[in-house]
Amino acid sequence: MRGQDISKRVFTYTATVKDEGRPVRDIILYRWGMVHHDVARAKYDTQNGITVNGEVSFVNRKLRKGDVLRVILTDFPPENIIPEEHPIEVAYEDWDIICLNKPAGVVVHPSHGHYSDSLANYLAFYFQMKGEPHEIRTVGRLDKDTSGLVLFAKSRTMAAHMTTQADKGIHTKTYYALAEGEFAERSGRIEAPIEREFAGARKRVAREGGDYALTEYEVIRQYEGYAFLRVRIATGRTHQIRVHMSHIGHPLLGDSIYNEGRGSAGPNRAALHAGEIAFHQPFTGEDIRLRARLPDDFLPFLPDLEANYRAAQDFQ
Repeated sequence: MRGQDISKRVFTYTATVKDEGRPVRDIILYRWGMVHHDVARAKYDTQNGITVNGEVSFVNRKLRKGDVLRVILTDFPPENIIPEEHPIEVAYEDWDIICLNKPAGVVVHPSHGHYSDSLANYLAFYFQMKGEPHEIRTVGRLDKDTSGLVLFAKSRTMAAHMTTQADKGIHTKTYYALAEGEFAERSGRIEAPIEREFAGARKRVAREGGDYALTEYEVIRQYEGYAFLRVRIATGRTHQIRVHMSHIGHPLLGDSIYNEGRGSAGPNRAALHAGEIAFHQPFTGEDIRLRARLPDDFLPFLPDLEANYRAAQDFQ
């Protein structure tokens, strides 16, 4: 066992008459949806990690009505992420997941040139100060210049649940954007495959042969030369919104890669903000819907919206 510098999440279940003869494994894997890695940690790395009526239990033990199953999920501090003290904005947190409101200009994970100044570094320090040294598991990433909500799961099991929910359309994300040009229609659907411009390139293009991608948008306000949009994506391709909007002739304001300096001036970055996240909390049964206020650099481009807005839902 790797010492006591761990975080714990405890699950309990009381067997009913319908569970007579059902193995412990079924409750762990199918009722709670735990991944095998977390089950292995409960079995081998955690003292009394799996018990029935207070006694250590094998996963093939058959349950009887009234039996109390208890499972402890353990987590260890990240070994490759340096905790770095820096303010973070927590939009939501519970036993299983945390959501941060990321400012533009911050990368989500450590990368070349950003070994200690990523959102993951700041979150590692936050967990350290709370005495909860979780590994850092991102549920969907944002580009460095994209602001808004980012989810982090506190266990592999929760991360797996979120991935499954995304595949089923239960876990969704809504973006807000400023896009160049006059839109002829109030809403639209962009279905175009995306791939790298060429091998090793950062830039992506929409063309045949790429990965399937679907983006839907709605014009909230049309201004002279640009529009304020609400955007939802059914797939999560790299730079998807930026590529698709450029593909239809409406690149995002401020986008140095896909706008190429044309048209209306914009923020000093691609004008894209992850303003809303919705998901189902599998362990509490709650449906969670989170919203983040629009970033300050959007405000000069939204002159007819109330200056004292609080969040993106004001524009729905």
